[in-house]
Amino acid sequence: MPCIKPPRRFLALLLGVAAVLLPLHSQALIETYTLQNGMDVALLPLQGSGSIKMTLAYNAGFSAQTSATAGLFRTLEYILFRGPATSPGEPEPAGALAALGPLEVQGGSSPEGFSLSLLLNPPMLREGLDTIAYLFSHLRIQSALADSPALSNAKESVLGIINHSLSDPFSIYNAAISKKLFSPSPWRFDEAGADYIVRPATAASLENLATQWLVPNNAILVVAGEFDPSLAKQWIAAAFSTWKQSSDPWKSSAYPQLPKPGVSRPVLMVYPDPSMIEGEAVIEMRYRGPDAGSSRAQALELLAAMASRPQSRLVAALASSLPSWANPRAFSLTYHQSRATSWFSASAKISSSPKGNLPEMVLNFKETVRGAQMYGMKANPSYFTTAEYAAAKNELIQAKQSALADPRLAVDFIAAAWLRGRIPHLLAWEDRIKALGTKDITALADEYFMKNLEVVAVRVSVEDFARQEKSFKSYGFEIINAKTAFWWR
Repeated sequence: MPCIKPPRRFLALLLGVAAVLLPLHSQALIETYTLQNGMDVALLPLQGSGSIKMTLAYNAGFSAQTSATAGLFRTLEYILFRGPATSPGEPEPAGALAALGPLEVQGGSSPEGFSLSLLLNPPMLREGLDTIAYLFSHLRIQSALADSPALSNAKESVLGIINHSLSDPFSIYNAAISKKLFSPSPWRFDEAGADYIVRPATAASLENLATQWLVPNNAILVVAGEFDPSLAKQWIAAAFSTWKQSSDPWKSSAYPQLPKPGVSRPVLMVYPDPSMIEGEAVIEMRYRGPDAGSSRAQALELLAAMASRPQSRLVAALASSLPSWANPRAFSLTYHQSRATSWFSASAKISSSPKGNLPEMVLNFKETVRGAQMYGMKANPSYFTTAEYAAAKNELIQAKQSALADPRLAVDFIAAAWLRGRIPHLLAWEDRIKALGTKDITALADEYFMKNLEVVAVRVSVEDFARQEKSFKSYGFEIINAKTAFWWR
């Protein structure tokens, strides 16, 4: 394919704003800029990496769903790619992608985005950009939706996913918690969707969804690996400059802000999980968390890194506070950070005993984590040592730098950061981590533990639940089941 270089003045107009260089280490820089149509671009040259990875990611996906569109992003994926994006079907886009000889294809609908990622050999950079631009062009979307048999197949596939979720323990459990913790809009956490929404979906309704959300000013293109940035900019401009800017879908859509606390009182839940082994259980305390734009977001990332260490003070407290038969292990403080739907949880695996009172032990777990240890973090600035702060910060920053040294991981890292908070979030993250101190952790513990309320849930085997059902009910635990777990049933 011949290389046609646009005039310098034309290229400058297309890029729209001056590029920003984000230092990573002595060998690499992320360059970010915005095309005139509003599409953000991030370039990370990694010479000697032997490959390139590119992603076009839209700030859409499940968190953009409403009670009238839950399941339609997945349906749109299956019609555009003739199946899941990770395994595109014939004749298109499989044919167009096969011509690139991709080493890996990723993407599709996800909690935070709608994307396509390609891992390619370096000489295929321009062809890869042109192919992604073609696959997401308005003409291609219209053509894909006009294929009635393909639309029917896509809907049947998604209805199959929905039907599977009704018997999938993981889906049932998470749906039940989301229904409680995020009651104003639990559909924003629904990865399968509702059958009564998907079944009557039309080409027109899916085109409206694509027209609203798959627009350049709601997207980022990320390229990392072995390439020439100057050529990449020219080819990006040529491939995407004809895309037209549209209204911001987030401003034109009404989403109720998810409250904190997510519940008006603490909630206790138990799930007789058929996938659990008899004699084992998993306890979780789940909370509404700080969103990516919050001043508490990076503090929670740091807290999660410190508290989840096997040798942490919190882990030791659980071992000494709970009965010996419980044998708490694999404790984790997990933070699912997003633009507007963040949550976090404290969880651990435990053993159950026929002679032990499992519901009472769950309450002891809650009291140890929230009542004693999180209060200690709030009241005692020295709860974590200086060495723990330094080690956790280094761990987070090293994980970022390691990811950004590999094209496969770098593109995912950059796109995820952008989806959480656009370019400013990407640029400020490391400095915010480095600046954190004891005051940030004590303020976080106060605001998001002491002044927050949780859903406490325990997954137990069907056999263990049968033995202690009366006890669970006497303690006020709500029983999770497939009939009532999903918001739309």
